[in-house]
Amino acid sequence: MGCLTSRFWHRSAAYRLEDPVVMSDEASGNHMHMAVALCNFPPQRSDEHTIFLGDSLNIISEDNGMLTVRSSSGTEFFIPHTYVSKVHNRWLFERITRRNAEQLLMLPPNYSGCFLIRESQSFPGSYSLSMRQDGGHAHNVKHYRIHQLHNGWYYIHHSHYFSTLTQLVDYYSRSSNGAYCQLTEPCLLHDSNTAVAIQRSSLNWRDLSRSMVQRQLKGTNQESLVSEGLRETMKAYFYVTESSACED
Repeated sequence: MGCLTSRFWHRSAAYRLEDPVVMSDEASGNHMHMAVALCNFPPQRSDEHTIFLGDSLNIISEDNGMLTVRSSSGTEFFIPHTYVSKVHNRWLFERITRRNAEQLLMLPPNYSGCFLIRESQSFPGSYSLSMRQDGGHAHNVKHYRIHQLHNGWYYIHHSHYFSTLTQLVDYYSRSSNGAYCQLTEPCLLHDSNTAVAIQRSSLNWRDLSRSMVQRQLKGTNQESLVSEGLRETMKAYFYVTESSACED
């Protein structure tokens, strides 16, 4: 079970800051808190990783700093609590560092505007907003300190104050606020159950001729046997080879 599969995050005033995201375990009738893996976790019986950074996990139980977690594939693991972060309200991540936040937000399928809120390392007791910001070919994560007044209200900029973090997130998620900090949706977690469909090509490379490829590269209304990425690569190849043939 993934955290979010849609690019549209529907906010709800029903969430309270102190409420963790709770998953229902229909088989046992129990409820499990949601968490995210902060690193790859190899089991003792294999050299292969079975939990990866950014995987969504369900916490089944806790015991002396160890957690029993269930991955989205249904496999259960006994793992140190330092390897995971509990997730509240889909965007509040417990016990993660600035580097953890950057690693998670730079993972696919996150994109510009995806965000999370974490406890500040520089100012203990305060929070920080980490948001992915893409521009051209540059991808990075910006961090904003969330200040808190004596009366408990929060703010990033002095022009807007909020009684809860939920209100702050809701305001900066509105497309009409015109703010420099434009949030799209909470950090998207990886779902190991998501299958990637691979379509086999019917193209027989032994029967392929240059003239056929060039027709494919020009594009027609019919279904092309050559993918868009491959077409671009072959165009570049033909350009280089043809240019080289013209050189003295």
